[in-house]
Amino acid sequence: MSDFRKFTLSLMAAFGVPWLLLIIIPVMKYQRIQPIPYNKEVDGVEGYYPPTGIHRQGQLVYAREGCVQCHSQMIRPAQLALDGWRKGWGQDQESRPAAPVRSNTMRDYLQEPYAFLGAQRIGPDLANAGWRFTDRLDVHTQLYAPRSKDEWSVMPSFKHLYIVRKQQGPVASNALKLTGKYAPKKGYEVIPTPEAEALVDYVLSLKKDYPVPGVTAALAAAGEAAKK
Repeated sequence: MSDFRKFTLSLMAAFGVPWLLLIIIPVMKYQRIQPIPYNKEVDGVEGYYPPTGIHRQGQLVYAREGCVQCHSQMIRPAQLALDGWRKGWGQDQESRPAAPVRSNTMRDYLQEPYAFLGAQRIGPDLANAGWRFTDRLDVHTQLYAPRSKDEWSVMPSFKHLYIVRKQQGPVASNALKLTGKYAPKKGYEVIPTPEAEALVDYVLSLKKDYPVPGVTAALAAAGEAAKK
């Protein structure tokens, strides 16, 4: 009986301790954190970090459609010799410095009920997609006909989120601009459903690149000093 008790306690400890350290404690910490203010003199910006939230209704569509299986939303730590976060990443791809500035922090996901970090990176990371995509119709086109942009794309089509209908007079302002074999029949147009619009709103709301108060500016300054 004594051996059975030891075995049971050991088994509980083997599963319970990792569960406590990896799930319970991080969740409790996450529930307590709040946005923190910027110091204009140190950070160069005003307001709070993080300053904006995500489009929740679109996030539900994102989850249902399984986008998390191919797209991550996590800027990985630079010390792992991976990509990290770089100043201007997603906004100015040409002039970004070689030295990473920061990876994602817990607060980057503060206003999200679920943090879709991703399962794998078959497609590009979407952490800062809101900066990279400037034309919402281009995002719709990518969702409806991914290979209209790149023939080699392995992204599946989400045509079920769109309606092909007969034109009602002039072409609708939200009709997709499709050409070639992807264009609808003459006299017809492709229109996003409310779910497609919500999904695009969500993608465009992803801007996880805001400076961390008191940290990001100091790291950037250290990186510039190291170059000299």
